[in-house]
Amino acid sequence: MKYEYEKAPELREYSAEQGKVDAPRDKKIIAKDIPCQEACPAKTNVPLYIEHLIHGDPEASYRVNLECNVFPGVLGRICTRPCEDRCRHNWTNVNGPVTICHLKRAAADGASETVEPPAPYFEASGKRVAVVGGGPAGLTTARELRRLGHDVTLFERQEHLGGMMRYGIPRFRLPEDVVEKEIDLILRTGVTAYTGVDVDSAKLQQLIEEYDAVCIAAGTMKVKPLDIPGVPPDAIIPGLDFMAQYNTGKIASLEGDVVVIGGGFTAVDCSRSSARAARRLLGEADDVTIVYRRTEQFMAANKDELEEISRENINIRTLATPIGGTAKNGKLQSVTFTRNMVAPGTENGKVKIVPVPDSAFEIPCTHLIVAIGQTQEFDILPPGVSPTEGFRTSHDKVFVTGDFATGSDNVIKAVANGRAVAREMDAQLMGRDRLRDVVELQPIDNDGDTGRVRDHDLATRCAMPLTPVPQRAHDNQEVETGFTPEGTCVNALRCYLCHYKFEINQDKCIHCDWCIQAAPRDCIKRVSRIFYDEDDVVETVVEANLAHEATYIWIDSDECIRCGKCLRVCPTEAISMKRAGLTVEKNHDNDS
Repeated sequence: MKYEYEKAPELREYSAEQGKVDAPRDKKIIAKDIPCQEACPAKTNVPLYIEHLIHGDPEASYRVNLECNVFPGVLGRICTRPCEDRCRHNWTNVNGPVTICHLKRAAADGASETVEPPAPYFEASGKRVAVVGGGPAGLTTARELRRLGHDVTLFERQEHLGGMMRYGIPRFRLPEDVVEKEIDLILRTGVTAYTGVDVDSAKLQQLIEEYDAVCIAAGTMKVKPLDIPGVPPDAIIPGLDFMAQYNTGKIASLEGDVVVIGGGFTAVDCSRSSARAARRLLGEADDVTIVYRRTEQFMAANKDELEEISRENINIRTLATPIGGTAKNGKLQSVTFTRNMVAPGTENGKVKIVPVPDSAFEIPCTHLIVAIGQTQEFDILPPGVSPTEGFRTSHDKVFVTGDFATGSDNVIKAVANGRAVAREMDAQLMGRDRLRDVVELQPIDNDGDTGRVRDHDLATRCAMPLTPVPQRAHDNQEVETGFTPEGTCVNALRCYLCHYKFEINQDKCIHCDWCIQAAPRDCIKRVSRIFYDEDDVVETVVEANLAHEATYIWIDSDECIRCGKCLRVCPTEAISMKRAGLTVEKNHDNDS
């Protein structure tokens, strides 16, 4: 033919324009476009719940959170925030990431007391499952198994459910009523829970015989010992024991200097709790000191918490290791430390440290709290049963999850593990994978109006309001008091709403460059060539220097601010907008 020519390949990033898709490229694209959700271990739909807050609907925002992270009110206070490290604001401006964690709390604070648990996936299966451990991993596992239609019984050896959320995290960071509210939502799904039940090896063997499957989520409760010459063994208080006693009111006051050894979450919480009990928080009485063997950057506390530690008159001594102590009449007087220095190489993924010769120094000490970590109590397992890989054990009916499977970690990972093991258990119980993860694509026909404008990118985020230090010593008042409605709005509006995807139909595009001129950032580009990875995901592009060299006009989602100007200005209606989200659906491919 006279005008026959080779056409450029079609440029369409997702495998379809709308509907539910699950090709490898679809999941890669959504992971790239929504980096905060990809970074979240529980895969929480961050931009969707923030969008609900923008529209003044905290209850809808809370329900989005409940689907994935199970404990929005809890995690809105104590999450380690891996999502914020991946927020696109980190590389597009200098105002810091969106306050994703605090906005989760805003959703929880604003939700009504009548909110319902997430709906079940399936009707009753007739299968009976036992879960051992009532911490975040066990509770999550129980809820998800219940949603999958199984009869679930949970056993907890403490008097109350909650695990570390109730006993290991101080009330001034995580109020008890927040924990109780979200545990109640789980129990309302129909989970049967027994507290005060100590499951040992014999009891576990009985559960294996009585139930169709058993999941062990018993955490890491075995304290790692630390023998310090000259320190009486009974003078050392394990960090978890201290926090449990503090949270239950058994430790209300301390007299004398307090030393906390460790740099993890428990050590930080022990120091701040000690500052309240010892009145050091008010600058009174004796010293509270955290001593950590590595540098401050490897401590569990984030920047905000380190600032609060300083405000609460707590000392931090780093690069120091305990080597001895002195006692008089059986009572501890001081602990001796040697200084460390950073050496070349790494040790367990962290900087290597070596002692500095002749550098010993003493710190007065009446109370010594050791919080250097804990491990699993594997003797709960019956003879012949041992963990293998992932969530499995050598017994086909026994699964493990949470810290019991991975070692000590954090609540958001415990939730993610609980959800994952429930799916794995369901597949074994029912003989097939009954759910599948998909990307849902929903075209949006509203003239590209997401509510975002360029000014939102430049806004300075509002700080979390804090209780003044003098008031923190009374009744364990929560330090972070929560955003005002105005603060919630300002912080939410900064979100790029990355779940929106703008694309150009190349067959309709006339390369007029109106969209390029309208774009407030360098997010729309003339491109001569595009290179794809093995799953047909755009990997790199070659920008065209001149208009006639351009093969495509392409929207770079990494730079797009979701303002919709390009869509509104396009004369040929070549630009479309869709909302993308991860979801689960019944896997009909495996129906018998």
